[in-house]
This record gives sequence, C-alpha cells and structure tokens, in this order.
Amino acid sequence: MRKILYFIFSFIAITGINAQQPDQTEALKLFNEGKYAEALPKYKKLLEKNNRDYNYNYYYGVALCKLNKNRSEAIQRLKLASTRPPSQDVYYYLGYLYQREYEVQLAIENYNKFLKSQKTENELTKAAKKAIDECRSAEQLINKHFAVKVTAKDTVSFEEISSLYSLSKDAGQLLKAGDFFRVGVSADQVVFRTERGNEVYFPLMASNGKYDLYKIVRLLDSWADAEKLTGEVNSDYNELYPFLLTDGTTFYFSSDRPGGMGGLDIYQSYFDPSTGSFSEPANLGPPFNSPDDDFFLVPDIYSGKAWFTTNRGVENGKYVVVEMIWDNSVVRNLSRDINEVKQAALLQLDEAAIRKTGTTIHASRSYQNEDLFNFVVNDSLVYTRFEHFQSREALEIFRSGYKISLRQDSLQQLMSEKRRRYSQSYDRNELEQLVQTIVELEKETYGLEDEINGYYQRAQKVENDYILQLRRNGQYKPKSSIINKVAIEESEFQKLLAEIAGYKLTFYSDNEFMKKKELRNGLYKAFFNTGQIAELQRADSLIVWGNILSLESARLLEMSRKAGTQTISIRDRVSGNAEEMIQAEMDSLVQLSREFKHLSLQLYEKALNYKYKNYYEKAIAIGSTSSNPGSEDLASHARTRFNEAEQSLKQLTVYNPEQIEHLLALKKNSVDMLEESLEIQYAGASAPATPATITPVSQGTRFIESGIRTPSYPAIHKGEEAELPAPHTMPATPSNVVSGAFATAKKDKPEYRIQIGVFRNTPNAAALARIPPVTSVDVEGTDTKKYFTGSWSNYEAARESVNSIREAGFPGAFVVAFLNGKQISLEEARKMD
Repeated sequence: MRKILYFIFSFIAITGINAQQPDQTEALKLFNEGKYAEALPKYKKLLEKNNRDYNYNYYYGVALCKLNKNRSEAIQRLKLASTRPPSQDVYYYLGYLYQREYEVQLAIENYNKFLKSQKTENELTKAAKKAIDECRSAEQLINKHFAVKVTAKDTVSFEEISSLYSLSKDAGQLLKAGDFFRVGVSADQVVFRTERGNEVYFPLMASNGKYDLYKIVRLLDSWADAEKLTGEVNSDYNELYPFLLTDGTTFYFSSDRPGGMGGLDIYQSYFDPSTGSFSEPANLGPPFNSPDDDFFLVPDIYSGKAWFTTNRGVENGKYVVVEMIWDNSVVRNLSRDINEVKQAALLQLDEAAIRKTGTTIHASRSYQNEDLFNFVVNDSLVYTRFEHFQSREALEIFRSGYKISLRQDSLQQLMSEKRRRYSQSYDRNELEQLVQTIVELEKETYGLEDEINGYYQRAQKVENDYILQLRRNGQYKPKSSIINKVAIEESEFQKLLAEIAGYKLTFYSDNEFMKKKELRNGLYKAFFNTGQIAELQRADSLIVWGNILSLESARLLEMSRKAGTQTISIRDRVSGNAEEMIQAEMDSLVQLSREFKHLSLQLYEKALNYKYKNYYEKAIAIGSTSSNPGSEDLASHARTRFNEAEQSLKQLTVYNPEQIEHLLALKKNSVDMLEESLEIQYAGASAPATPATITPVSQGTRFIESGIRTPSYPAIHKGEEAELPAPHTMPATPSNVVSGAFATAKKDKPEYRIQIGVFRNTPNAAALARIPPVTSVDVEGTDTKKYFTGSWSNYEAARESVNSIREAGFPGAFVVAFLNGKQISLEEARKMD
C-alpha cells in the first residue's frame, strides 16, 4: 500500500512540474524578445504558484518596470529578487525605479551597486552613470516644487500633442516646422511665431547631431537669415520647443542638458535687451520636470491656462498633455518632505479648478473669478479681465498698454536679478559691466511707464465715452463678472476687525497719527471725493491698529520671557506641576503674540494697498496735465518699488513675519513717495530729487532701514542734490581728488581703498556719514564717477572693513589698490607688500 501511495504522489509531482515547465520557458522566451506585455501575465501566474521564487520576482519586476506599471510593486519584487538575483541588472532597475519615486539616495545606492558588479563598459553602465548625475541634480531641485491646478490630462500619441494646445491668438502661434519651412528644419519639430508675426523661434540640428535654437525676423518684404540664439540658452545638448511670452522677455524651452532631473526638462530664461542675449536658464523642477521627458511648456496669460507634455507614467510611445491654470497661484513652495514632491508629480486633476473653468475647450470663458489685472475705468468701475470691456476699441488700446506692462514687469525682474548678481560679485570687471547694464535697464523700464499710462488713459476715455453712449440709448448692461473690489476688501476688513474685537488689548495712543491726520485733511479734500476720503481715512486708522497689534505682540513676548524666569520652590519642583504650568503659560503667550503679529501684518498690508491704489491713480492723472512738475518721476519710482514688493511677497513660500515686515516697509515707502508727489502738486512746489534706491535683502527683496534710504546698488543711485557733510565734502575737480588723497602716501608702496560703487550724482549723504572719508574719480567716456572710501596700508586690514561698508548701505563694496595715485591690480599690489 505504501509503495502504491508513493507511486501516486510521485506521478502527481512530476506531472505538476511538467505542466509548469512550458509556462516558465514560454515566459522567459517572451521576456528575452522584449515582449514584456505578453510575458507579464505568465510570470504573474507563475508567482501565484510560488510567490517567493527569486527568478519569477526578478522577471516580473523588470517587466513592470519596462511597461511603466505599478512601480511600488515592481520595487518590492526586485528587492526580494536582489537577495539571490539571476542578474546583477536587478540593481540598475531598482535604481531606475527609485529615481522615478524621487528617492534619490536609494537610487544612487543601487546604481552604484550595479556599477560595482560590472567588469566592462556597456550601454547600461553609461546609463547608470548618467542617472547618478541626474539624481544628484534632482536632490537640489526637489527642495522646492510648484503648486499647480490641473484641469485636464489627455494621453495621446506624439502626432496628436499640438492639437491639444488651445493657444490664444494674442499669445502667438504654434506651428509644425513642415507647415512653415520648406526645407532645412525637421518637419515634425514645433516652431513658435510671436503674436505680431514678425519673429519665429525654431530648433535646427547642428553638426554634432543635436538641436540648437534659432530665430528669424520678418523684414519689410522678406525674412532675414536665421540667427542662433545667444547667451546660455544653447548648449552641446538638445534644445527644443521654444516659447516666448508676449512680454518679449520670458522664454521657455526644453533641453536634455546636464543638471536636469532626467530626459528632457523644461527651463526658463530671460532675454536681456541690453545685451541681446538670454540669461542662464533655470530648471523649473517638479512637478513640471521629472526623471522622464517633460517638454513644450506654453503659458497663455490671456486665457489663464498653460500646457506642457510629459511621458511619465505611460507606456512607450504615449504622452500626457497636461492643461493647468496659469495665474498667481502658480508659486514655488518649499518641500517639507518627499511625499509632497511625489504627490505634486502625480499631476492629479483639481476638481475645484475644473468646476471653476466649467470647460476645458472654451478658454475665453475660463477663470472669470481670477484677477488678471486691475484697471480702474471710473470711481465705481474696475475691470479685472479682458471680457469686462464694453468697447472693442478700448479693449484693443488697453491690450497694447498691457503688453508693454508685461514687458516692463519682466525687465524689472531682470533688473532684480542683475542687482542680486551685483551684490554677490567680487569681480571688478563684472561689476562694471553690471553697472552699465542696470543703468540701461532702468532707463528702459522707467521709459515704458509713460507709454503704458498713455494707452491706459486713452482706453479709459474711450470706454467711459462708450458706456455713456450705451446708457443714453438704454443699452448698457454691466458685465456680471465685474468685481467690486472695494466691497470685497471691505468685507475682509470687517472680518479682521471682528477678530481684533475678540482680544483684550492694552491701548497705545498714537499722537503722531493725529498730527498727520490734520496735515492730510487738506490733501484729501483737494484731490479725492467723499467716498475716497472715507476710504483713505479708514486705511490710516487701520495702519495705527496694525501698529498697536505689533506693539501688543512684542509686549506678550516680553511677558513670556518673564514667565520663564519665575523662581520655583523645591516643593513645586518635586511635584513637577509647576514647570509644566509655567511652560504652558509661556506657550500660550507666544502663540497669542504670533496671532497678533499676523493680524498686524494683514491690516498693514491691506491699508497700504488701499492707499497705493488711490494715490497712484491720482498722481498719474494730475501729473500728466499739471504745470507743476514732480508727480511723474515719483509715481514711476513708487510703482516700481510697490510692484517689486508685491512680487516678492507672492514668491514667499513660507510664512516669514520678519521678511514680510521688510517688504511692507517697501510698500510704505512707495505710498509715502506718492503722498509726497501729491503734496508737490497741492503746494505747487518744484520736484525734489529722485529718491534713492533701497538696500537689497535676501532673494532680491528690499526694505527701509531705520527710516534711512540707502542705495541698493551704486550704479543707478540718482543721489541727492544737497552737498555732502563737511567731513566728506569733495573738491570741484574730481581728478584732483584722488591725487590729493594719495599725496601723503609713501612712494612705491601700494595703498588700499574700498570702492563703494559708480554713481551719477553724489551718493546718499546719510549712508556716507556711516563710512570713512570718500574720494572719487571720473569714469572715462561716461557721466559717472567711481567712489572710494578709507585708506589702508595693507590688504588684510582693508578686506576686514568691507563688511562694515556693505552694511552701511553699499552692498557691492570691494577692495582696490592704488600706487602713486593710479589704480593697479590687487595681484600686483600684493606682490609689492
């Protein structure tokens, strides 16, 4: 009986093995032929029979990886297989999968394991080395990510991609190269033609087999020769999918250059009109970019949409076209952990955004609740979108001004970047080049202001005349999407005031406010109507409330500090309750202090926005017609500063009360300048000197320090017309200044000074009062002068003084050397020490 049973069980086992064998052989054959989709279900069936088999797990995991399916399961299968892998390639695929999960350290670790197991160089080892570089780049890029609202995603073939980009006519035109060029350009490449139709940007293959970006310009009766884009846009790698915003400055393209996250990445660059070249491109990072191919970003400011394409998460040969909202909500945030990056990279549909747009087809109906601009038509009417206009003529006039304003905003961004580079550079030649560039950019930026206002005032008149005619004919129907900004802001103020009412506050009187109130009454009555006066007076009182809350916040922090210094008896220490109670009290005071500070900043910003809106409109309106000069320049500079502060506030990725305070101080300075411009008109006085520029802080923002206006960069400081204080008064002939300054120096011995910058007019007197005596020398061929401070006999002593000079208001200060009154190189001088 035992022999019979043994024979039966043996027969069953052998039969099972023979039945299983064909499946395994067939699965391996399909795998080796690259037919992963067919091999996958067979290995899945084999795993159901033996879930721990190392070979099955390996082939199944690699097949999932190749098909871009279920990465988390693929990782688990390959991790199990790696304990006894049939191939050391298992580490390459683990690295590949971890890289796409943004687990860059694990990816690098597995790629390195794979490389150590390989004795010869092959395509896979080259790919692993390249992937390690991409992981190291990604490690920096994933520290921040953009917040985007996705409204549609479509998986299509490559040929169908362009058909899903619904670009507005005003934003330009996307074309297939074959539809525009007869020869020379790959027919399947995408080219971009600007909204005016006078420029075309396109990729052209170079001799190394890689694509570079070019443009052609329309002449009167023909197209000019193609010119390669200058600057750092082109590289030794592929550059494709160019797109230029209507501001004529902001440029997007795709490249597979080193420093990206993998494959094609999307980059942003700025066209510098002063040099005719493009700035160093910045990788946009996640979620626009990933370890796979990401390309063809096209933002449309007129429809409030943007599109880009990626092949992440789809099978080979397929692409996902992503449609998203493009407005002020697209900001870059600090990534708190890797899960935030992973979530953003999924590009999940935003149901709220989809409901808001209503449709993904008719772009003109989308985003009607989003403010694109604020155009004041009259005292009771504010337009925030193009479709609010009644008159087609007024709309076209406004569009012309709006396009120029976008260009101006981009130039201001470019100026901020140049200023940042100036404040960080120590190279004399680079500093001098930056000086000239910044000066030219500022001239162009401020020059555009009059042109913009001219268009806006014409649009305002044409629209009001058209509305009046409609009303006379009984045909006027206000657009339902027109936003009553005052009503909205007033309701927000009411909420804030209601919050304040819930707290018990220590009252701080503000005598300065009462004095200022009396002074402003005449100004308000002269220029504003009754409703505007009430609005401005409310803003003034809210500024005082903001100051009160700020003082209250400081008082609570002091109370918290004192609570922490209480003496605790030994008995209470033993019980343990006293320390906990004191800590709880301290925490409560600190939390309340933070709440007060937050409310203070909210009130302060809203009040400043109120005042700026009213002041700026009035300053421009009366400045263009008044015979008393003064308003125009001040208003122009005020707008620049206010916009810079507003832009920097939007770019803040985390709540930082200190930085917000600095930026609000810049807004306050803008409001003060506008108030001064109105006072000039009110009093009929002549204009003061153009105000000094403000000192830069981190990330290109600026603020007022101790009520003193200090220069942000020496190059474009307009200066004050007043004479310098006595210790710093300079002779009339600049050429004698330097020679006189070195008269007492030892011959053949170098003398070190600190160059504080290049100025057109005398630098700010308040800033000069904080540094050693100043000398200057003419810059040949220009109307500027180089200014120097102090005198040292050795380089080290001068170098130690640089920081104090920078803190005094000259952030671009650096050490220079002179010999017998002539400037020499530092290298030459130090050899002589």
